[in-house]
Amino acid sequence: MNQNFHGLAIMLSTKVETQITKLDNGIRVITEPVPNTNSAGISILVNAGPQNETAEQSGLAHLCEHGLFLGTNHRDRNQLSSFIDSSGGNMGGFTAPDYTCFYGHVMQDYTSYAIDLLGDIIIGSSYPLDLLEREKRVICQEILQYVDSPSDVALQATKKTLWPNDPLSRSVTGSAEDVQRLTRSDVVDFISKHYTPDKIIIAAAGAVEHDSIVEQAEDAFWTLRGSSPNLETAPVVSRGGVCIKRMETTQCTFSIAIPLPSITADSRYALHLIVNVLGGGLSSRLYRNLREQNGLVYSVQANILAYHRGGALVIEGFTSPEKLVESVQLIMFELTSLAVWQKPIDQEELWKSRMQIKGQSQLAVDVIPNRVARLSTQCFHFGHRIADDAMLACIDGLTIERLKEVTLDEILEGLAKLTFAIAGPVDAEGSVYKELEELHTCYSSIASSA
Repeated sequence: MNQNFHGLAIMLSTKVETQITKLDNGIRVITEPVPNTNSAGISILVNAGPQNETAEQSGLAHLCEHGLFLGTNHRDRNQLSSFIDSSGGNMGGFTAPDYTCFYGHVMQDYTSYAIDLLGDIIIGSSYPLDLLEREKRVICQEILQYVDSPSDVALQATKKTLWPNDPLSRSVTGSAEDVQRLTRSDVVDFISKHYTPDKIIIAAAGAVEHDSIVEQAEDAFWTLRGSSPNLETAPVVSRGGVCIKRMETTQCTFSIAIPLPSITADSRYALHLIVNVLGGGLSSRLYRNLREQNGLVYSVQANILAYHRGGALVIEGFTSPEKLVESVQLIMFELTSLAVWQKPIDQEELWKSRMQIKGQSQLAVDVIPNRVARLSTQCFHFGHRIADDAMLACIDGLTIERLKEVTLDEILEGLAKLTFAIAGPVDAEGSVYKELEELHTCYSSIASSA
């Protein structure tokens, strides 16, 4: 599931009873039963990740996530893999900029086994030195995939340029050199310090019953004790600029960004609707202008990166090197025309985007893994599940005046920290770079002159 989409925190579902229980050791358990389903989604979200690393330990949280699947004091790696495959579902983990998550989607009869296994992984992992060293080599192969991907290179350059010297700008995986420096002691210390009960949310959705999940969680996690200090949550500081990463590809990948408030901002619903109007579908302004009217791109889209300390509007697409500057110019025309309200959002766009967001949200949570992801991330960011009625009221209550207010306050202000990042066959300091710098200077000054 796209992390930016579940970060929207407006996903809709049929009316269900959601319950939250705090265990004696501090772990929060949240459940959401879904009628007429035979499977259960389990999520163990840990408030520990790249934000907890030092600059010298880049990639450590991601290595810890991998290391937890190398075997425990009760199950070796083969036994873990065998259970995961025989459960008829899937289990795994991922590291996000704000947190680390371990998950499972299994048939109803395997729910207790899945929770027990995830508990064993988090509490009883043994981190065999030989396997951990081998896993570091596996991660280096993973890093090479990202290095070969123009989209990943452009997005990482965007973060580095927009948020320099901040943990949010770092690659979740770290570099190969970073990973090779990390040791087993680093892994053990990080998990011991940050994987504490007060930082853990256990979420379950589907064919589940709250009291039963609470009992299973208690059995699996009762030995976990302690607490860890809260992380500093000051808003990320944005700067902006132009960055080109030369790659020997046939097309240029562009990523244009401006900073936005954090995922919990009161303006989040309005921002997602505004961004949807700009580049959220086949009838969006960017798609119509760049593809249908001018034939410059095959695809172009606008998304929101939504994190606890800040966010960003990111416009991404691909075009030929000779059409790059023209494409950026047209994108900036659409973005600034919206930002200064020269091309206001009209009632038709408001209605279409409202229906599109609500429809996509409903479709997303029809899938149990998406539903449990929504449940755990809402609990993480907001402390509770956001009621369907409240979400609907916020979406349906958006007016043209509210959209104008948010656009002028946040989209226009964000232009002052405008970021251009390019990955493709152009020189880092050649003529294209100079043209982009001129565009950047022109458009980033609009915020101060408006």
